[in-house]
Amino acid sequence: MSTALRLILLVTATLILIITAVCYGPTALLDLPRLIELLRLGPITPDLERASLVLWELRLPRILLAAAAGANLALGGLLLQAIFRNPLAEPYLLGLSSGGALGAVLALATGLIAVTWSALAGSLAIAAIVMLLGRRRIAADLPSLLLVGVALGALAQAFTTALILRFDPGALRSILFWLMGSFAGRGWPEVWLLLPAALCGSCLIFLLHRPLDLLALGGEGAHHLGVRVMWLQGGGIALAAILAALTVATCGTIGFVGLMAPHMARKLVGAPHGASIPASVLIGVILTVGSDLAARTILAGTELPVGIVTGALGCVFFLALLRQKR
Repeated sequence: MSTALRLILLVTATLILIITAVCYGPTALLDLPRLIELLRLGPITPDLERASLVLWELRLPRILLAAAAGANLALGGLLLQAIFRNPLAEPYLLGLSSGGALGAVLALATGLIAVTWSALAGSLAIAAIVMLLGRRRIAADLPSLLLVGVALGALAQAFTTALILRFDPGALRSILFWLMGSFAGRGWPEVWLLLPAALCGSCLIFLLHRPLDLLALGGEGAHHLGVRVMWLQGGGIALAAILAALTVATCGTIGFVGLMAPHMARKLVGAPHGASIPASVLIGVILTVGSDLAARTILAGTELPVGIVTGALGCVFFLALLRQKR
């Protein structure tokens, strides 16, 4: 099967999942027949008016936000895996997501309203420290640089836990629910923040697919072939930090998507980034939209944080990966 056909099948699967997520939920006000009727006739009856409200104010912004979050996390994971030449690199592991969570919780604890910008600052601060500590060895000692990110992420998590203790018990549950990742209660403002970032990030990273392919030869080999390795690595880490921070600020911490999506994409369409970048984006969308659908429907009357679902998927993925390597 050709790579183009596999990408077409992946696009088809993504669209089917999105339509399923739109039509399926805890309320029966909107299903597939009613969706078709609503799109064909418009909200001409009270039932269709209620269905229109569910579609435009609840399900569609939530699904688009989940899709944008999945794309951002997948792109961040793909970038970091290419830069560090390590299949386990992802925004969560490098500490970028933890830095964004620390910034967001710090803003909430101090009463600031600029949670998004605080999360962005926290994530970029982790990235800047990583780059500062390894600025002379970034092309030669990438494993050590990755360990620096892991250590800083653990430190950020410790500070986040300490800040959480400042919240009163009434707000503690909602904060923990947010930290575990959720698309509940989000609307169009969050979509218009995250969706353009996903589209711009996808286009920008796709333009870099040739240098990323050459980087797989090693820093010195890529340099001799005309790649500005330092600029590519520094800019890639910064871009992954921005995508991770925006996602954390709007949706909370969602782990393992940035790890699983690039792996699955390479397995499906191969290692060249010209095909694996769009495949990673589509698989990231499938993972987050599918996990959100499961989180809001798997238990009747109860909504799980989406991070629990992606964490369970990540555990299964790790075990399958280990078994495959054995």
